[in-house]
Amino acid sequence: EAEAGEIRGMLHLNPYRLFVRGKEVDAHYIVGVATDEEYRRQGVMRELLADTFHRLRERGEMLTYLMPADRDYYLPFDFRFGMCQLEQEIECFGQAGVPAYFDEFRFAAGLPEDVEAACRTENVTRVRDFAICTEITPEYLSRMEKEARSDFARYVSVYQNGAYAGRFVMGAENDCLVLSQVVCVDGTRREEFLYGALSYCEQEYHYGRYQLVLDETWKEVLRQPGSYDGVRILPVKEKPVIMFRILDLEKLGASLESDSAGDDACRIFVKDAFFDEQEGSYLLQVKGRRVLFEKMSGGQTDNASAGVPDGGSVTIGALTELLFGRKKDREEKLYKGLTPEGRRILESLRPFCPVCIQEIV
Repeated sequence: EAEAGEIRGMLHLNPYRLFVRGKEVDAHYIVGVATDEEYRRQGVMRELLADTFHRLRERGEMLTYLMPADRDYYLPFDFRFGMCQLEQEIECFGQAGVPAYFDEFRFAAGLPEDVEAACRTENVTRVRDFAICTEITPEYLSRMEKEARSDFARYVSVYQNGAYAGRFVMGAENDCLVLSQVVCVDGTRREEFLYGALSYCEQEYHYGRYQLVLDETWKEVLRQPGSYDGVRILPVKEKPVIMFRILDLEKLGASLESDSAGDDACRIFVKDAFFDEQEGSYLLQVKGRRVLFEKMSGGQTDNASAGVPDGGSVTIGALTELLFGRKKDREEKLYKGLTPEGRRILESLRPFCPVCIQEIV
């Protein structure tokens, strides 16, 4: 955003390949959004984001995402949270015991010995465990390793009984040694992996205070708060970190699934202040597990909706929260404007969670 060569605001678009329910899609991660102090509260950011949304939609992208410094900046633009991360602190107040299985592990600084094979293994695991996740490539891991080193952190590859087991990044932050970007490819041995990694860090650095930063699928693995053999474990905190914005509802709908096994349909009006192309009436159909959002533009679409009940209306922000947020976190206000038929069908849709996007900023 510039006038007469003077920059008023900026944002960066980082391209990524995502898996959305196993399908590969392109998406851009918005980062570095800023407005010159002199031009704040004059609509500069609004123009930047609106233009970005249109450009990305024209490229065929169905969503975009960001990690907000302040969520209140992005709520008016219909971004909503769709990913939480877990944070837990651990203190060593004595001589921590070394797990009996520790000798099974080997820890090596740097990228995996066979990075392409490691990426293939990770992607299989991620597609199985997450509704949305970043595709892991050798370039992705190489960039992560360089970014870690630039912040005086260390990328660690882990092997268990000679086979690639996963990875993590460790780096000092304030008074903690932080373990992040944690991946374990064997879902049956995650607890061993995690506490083996902590034992490695304590033996190497004797830091005494650690923070785990993990995706939400680790929740069942983490130990309850309390004292264990020279270690004090503090309560787990859940922190919302990634916000999503829908750019093309029809494309996104093709990746949705329903918890209902029957057939159902309604007409629903979607309000979107940024996209005339996206705002309008849709035919929402559920056929078995398959979901279809089809914009009603006359002709065959309107004929197909004949006799279909009215589902009411919903804002794109509320719909984003319904499709990306966890069901247990839903508030009644999300259903404002929907008829009982529309609510029933939207409640049957399986949200895109859990999500794993771990980009280092």
